[in-house]
Amino acid sequence: MAQIAFGIGTLFEDGRRATAVVVEDQVAKLADIVAQRSTPGACAPLMREFMPDWQRWHEWLRGLGLRPSPQEGWRPIDAVQFAPPVPEPWNIFSTYHNSDRPSRVTGRSDPPKAERVIPDVFYGSRSSLAGHGDVVYREHGGGKFDFEVEVTIVIGKPAYRVPAERAEEYIAGYAIANDLTMHHAWWRPMRSRSPINDNIRMKNFPGYTPMSRAIVPRDLVGDARNLAVKAWVDSRLRQDTRTNRMLWSANELIEYLSHIATLQPGDLILTGAPEELPLAPGEEYQGVLPGQTVTCEVEKLGRLVNRVEEQRLRQPHEIDLPAAH
Repeated sequence: MAQIAFGIGTLFEDGRRATAVVVEDQVAKLADIVAQRSTPGACAPLMREFMPDWQRWHEWLRGLGLRPSPQEGWRPIDAVQFAPPVPEPWNIFSTYHNSDRPSRVTGRSDPPKAERVIPDVFYGSRSSLAGHGDVVYREHGGGKFDFEVEVTIVIGKPAYRVPAERAEEYIAGYAIANDLTMHHAWWRPMRSRSPINDNIRMKNFPGYTPMSRAIVPRDLVGDARNLAVKAWVDSRLRQDTRTNRMLWSANELIEYLSHIATLQPGDLILTGAPEELPLAPGEEYQGVLPGQTVTCEVEKLGRLVNRVEEQRLRQPHEIDLPAAH
């Protein structure tokens, strides 16, 4: 398993969320660390209060030189249920067409960066977030269900009109997101008169943005455009590449978005997916099917694993299409 040198996440315990610290393959509640290492009566904040004070907490925790041991409340990472590391971000921005990669459908690459001028970004709902190990339910009536492994920027302090050359100062760290996409066969004829992608319907159902266990601080990640990316559907390797074909960098995305909205601590920016491995000759792309498991791995950021099942409730406008012959 890919290990996390150091990270901050959110776990579930007794039905409640708690901020957690991850070191390699061990995890401890921030509350336990604070109780052992800080002044009596000190409190451990939930992530909504932790993120605005990221720099202070991050420096304090790193300065402790933590060495996990069961005697201090550390547990194996696989023994803990994780929520998304930032369960309640103000904003989720998802970037698409941000890699010099051929389409899995047409085999052609998107127009080059110079011709497009600005990145393609859509707005996501935090109700679409899920955690490592959660089951994701593919909607009824779906055509193809796509996975997209994406390095995700986590903002560390308010950012407004930030130039690209200073944008790194505003990054707390990085995590993994799987930007799942549902293609509804029955919906396509209804959208045939519009050239706009219906990203609300395709990408915002509950669980369609699962995230890895922890935010890894930016200084431990280094260049986000030079990370190894792998993905498996069940045991089949479907992705083995690097992020070095990213068109708009993390800094450029922050510059673009912060000139539109004030980015807040904990905000998420998904940076887009690199290319997948080619299919076998004559093989038709099927997407991810119910019962299959998607495993995403990014160098230094760990792993994200989610099983896909079928949601059997129909959409209110769903129509029955003629059977294929």
